Amino acid sequence: MYSRWFLMRDKGEGRVKVWAPAKINLFLKVVRRLTSGYHEIESLMVPITLADEVELVLERSQTWPVEIHCDDPAIPTDSDNLVFKAVMALHDSGYPVGPISISIRKRIPSGAGLGGGSSDAAAVLKGIDYLLGFDLPPEKLRAVGLKVGADVPFFFMEQACLVSGIGERLKPLEISRDIWFLIGFPGFNISTKEAYNALDLELTNPKAQVNMPFSLEGETCQGGGVWQLFNDLETPVFVWYPSLEEFCKKLKVLGALEAKMTGSGSSIFGIFGERGVATAAMSEIQGYFPEWKLFLARPIWQSIDESWRNANGSDRGEGFSR
Repeated sequence: MYSRWFLMRDKGEGRVKVWAPAKINLFLKVVRRLTSGYHEIESLMVPITLADEVELVLERSQTWPVEIHCDDPAIPTDSDNLVFKAVMALHDSGYPVGPISISIRKRIPSGAGLGGGSSDAAAVLKGIDYLLGFDLPPEKLRAVGLKVGADVPFFFMEQACLVSGIGERLKPLEISRDIWFLIGFPGFNISTKEAYNALDLELTNPKAQVNMPFSLEGETCQGGGVWQLFNDLETPVFVWYPSLEEFCKKLKVLGALEAKMTGSGSSIFGIFGERGVATAAMSEIQGYFPEWKLFLARPIWQSIDESWRNANGSDRGEGFSR
């Protein structure tokens, strides 16, 4: 079952707050295009401490089925929102949901390759499951989530996972690395569909073994500490938007162990071994890319990451970037 640590419960009955963390693709390999239109992938995905806050309230006086509020006016609050689709997917799966009000406090940029919409959808399913006492098994929640979006099942794992298929095959990995992510969002979105469709799969090797950037024990990187990260989708996206590649290069100059695009973009992340180096890089790179939004975050390696929790002195989520 998902960790109760991600449920920030209020005192009042019929109300719950849920953290919805963003994700980073440490590597992303596109294997092949399926007849369904989806693409088969292999990826190492990690939830991070940059998170939205989702509050759910049961409303007896509200008209069925769901009312959505968001502090970002650019986010749709109608049936186009994945949160709405998540509620309907649960309802259509035989679990009736009474009138519910959902408020989203956005901190994850939309359309940035960070999985914000998918994470919000998973958070809503967790919150409804808790509020209404369905106590659904994890595999059922993931199955409902898959009806909403390919990335949604991952956000029920709440730890690093090797992801394959279209996103439905998940292998939890026991990894523990003391690192920081400096994330840059350029302020524009990239169409996931266009990025995948533009990729020339003949230039990738579908039979190649993915070079894991970590050992399975997670204590050391392969190659004596060399981070072996890649993202197949950088090939078309960097041609369209050279500034993304420039941002990657600048992160490395400023001390990043590695820098890559996450998902289909447009966000770029750099990996730093020390917070001080990451903070200094954050201050300096803003001068070169003044229009970019920058975030500092840490990985959530395991469902209840005791080392991360202890370092932040809380089990109530104060360490989240929000």
